[in-house]
Amino acid sequence: MQDDAIHAPLATGSAALIYGWTLQEVVLILWAIYVIVLITIKVPDFAAAVARIRACLVRQWEKLKRWKDGPEN
Repeated sequence: MQDDAIHAPLATGSAALIYGWTLQEVVLILWAIYVIVLITIKVPDFAAAVARIRACLVRQWEKLKRWKDGPEN
C-alpha cells in the first residue's frame, strides 16, 4: 500500500515548512519554470529565423560566385 503522507504537505503548500524551503528557493524554482516556458514558446520563431538566415546566405554565396566568375562569353 502506498503512503499518502507526502501528498498532503505538497497539496496544501506546507511543504515549504516541512522540508525547510525558504521563499528564495520557491522564487528561484518559479523563475526557472518561467524561463523554460519562455524558451519553449520562442523555439519555433528561432527555427524560422535560422531558415531565413540560411536561405539569405545561400543566395548571397551564389551571387558572389557569379560575380567572381564574371560574364561568361
